[in-house]
Amino acid sequence: MTTRGRFDNLRMATVWTLLALLVVHLANAVKRNARGRRATRRRLMSDRHRWAREGRSEGGRGGKRGGGTTRDLEPRRTVGFYHPASADGGGGERVLYEAIAATQRRRAAVRGSVGGTAANGDEGGDEGDDERGMDDDEDDCMIVVYTASNGRGRRDVDSLARGRELIARAESRFGVKLREPIHALDLKSERFARAETYPRCTVIGQFIGGAVLAFEALWKFTPDVFVDTVGHAAAYPAARYLFGCQTVAYVHYPTVSSDMIARVQSRVRMYNNADRFAASRFLTAVKVLYYRAFAALYGWCGKACACVMVNSSWTKGHIDKLWGVDSTIVYPPCNVEDLSRIPLTRPRLDKAGNAVKKDKSSLRVVSVGQFRPEKAHVVQLAAWKALKKLSPKFPKIENAILVFVGGCRDNADRERLEDLQQSVKDLEIENSVEFHVDVPYEEVRRQLSRASVGLHTMLDEHFGICVVEYMAAGAVPIAHASGGPFLDIIRDEADGITGFTADNVPAFAEALEHVLLMQRPDREDIAQRARRRSKMFTAEKFRDAFVDALAKCEVKC
Repeated sequence: MTTRGRFDNLRMATVWTLLALLVVHLANAVKRNARGRRATRRRLMSDRHRWAREGRSEGGRGGKRGGGTTRDLEPRRTVGFYHPASADGGGGERVLYEAIAATQRRRAAVRGSVGGTAANGDEGGDEGDDERGMDDDEDDCMIVVYTASNGRGRRDVDSLARGRELIARAESRFGVKLREPIHALDLKSERFARAETYPRCTVIGQFIGGAVLAFEALWKFTPDVFVDTVGHAAAYPAARYLFGCQTVAYVHYPTVSSDMIARVQSRVRMYNNADRFAASRFLTAVKVLYYRAFAALYGWCGKACACVMVNSSWTKGHIDKLWGVDSTIVYPPCNVEDLSRIPLTRPRLDKAGNAVKKDKSSLRVVSVGQFRPEKAHVVQLAAWKALKKLSPKFPKIENAILVFVGGCRDNADRERLEDLQQSVKDLEIENSVEFHVDVPYEEVRRQLSRASVGLHTMLDEHFGICVVEYMAAGAVPIAHASGGPFLDIIRDEADGITGFTADNVPAFAEALEHVLLMQRPDREDIAQRARRRSKMFTAEKFRDAFVDALAKCEVKC
């Protein structure tokens, strides 16, 4: 045999050896995965059995928790809710808890109806049937929440203890009552999905980080139904194709959109399109190509979902086009019930908040929202300055106050807030502008109860929860003529308008002038209609729509 022949044989042997090692490695990985998933399931079931024993030791509530067998406690379905940032305190967290509540109620209704049919002959059946239905539901469907403690919590806490923490937070922060047991699994890779981890190429960086985080979640425990409420599109193919889950997505906003690409292409300077990109044709072309490539990848991921829900008509338009699906609009749950208790008639207060007579009172315009760049607080200051110049002789305008209520997520937000406060001084409007930063809910509610107008200037706001809260609280909304506020929220009723929209600084100033100079009864008529319209966006409406969307897509959970 020639030297060349021996070399070819050696090369082939090396290739086959490497392939064999790769197969062995993959087999071991699959074996470890299966072993780990079985261990996780055993641990969750162990927690579940302990929960049942605790119920028996406390006398139980009846039903399976009080006296069920180990076989009874084995769930028929498992539903995993993926929301790593489950302590962000925003609308996304409320969606998570309300979605869990809707799932629990759906299962209770199914099991309760079965239990009720079986017990129709029993005396006093109604109350007992409902109790048995709730307990059967708890055993019939296991709820798992994928969350991230980021090192804040104890590592030795079991899944049920973490679940109880989520249940307590849901009730204390949002007033949402959830039932035990809920299992919470802690994820360690959450930092890879944060925007601040990627100063450059943030979109693709977060996408890859989201894939890593989702793979960790599904590797730890694979549910029958995987529900994403945070928007990590990279999780969908992994959940469906690698782990065999029915995949459900609740989309708050598209990661990339045709509007975003068009603005980059037209070289518009914005918070997500830096000056150096807008000023360069070459960099603009590169960024457009980058966004279009990502849009194609994003659309492929979306097609892996069995059920897609979106929060507004604006989001639906973009998601349907990008993903090639027919998504269902499920408006997010808003804090309508509590804010609707605020009286429509505002107290007459001066700038310091003291009760005064009519001619000395100060009308208040409130702006609620985090100090993020896309919220366009600078536009609000410019409109406020224009308003003061527009009608300086009217006491209602002269005495009016603009009140900012918001929070800061990080140092960038705090620097932005400092810039806004400096702009107030530069514009010489410091006597009519207030800032309330990182205040508790009670203070937010108090400011809403004093405000006659609610202002929101964000372009292409995907929904606009704060606009709904203005309306529920009785403040006349003025929002940007785009996105959710324009398409879904501020819509005319049969008996009149419910608010106003604008799309530039002069238009916002004119809308503010119009509302502030109105007679009080006229302004309260609009506020009354706005409050009535806000009832479309309650938690109860969300739960019903969420359950209907699952049924429409034949998702069993």
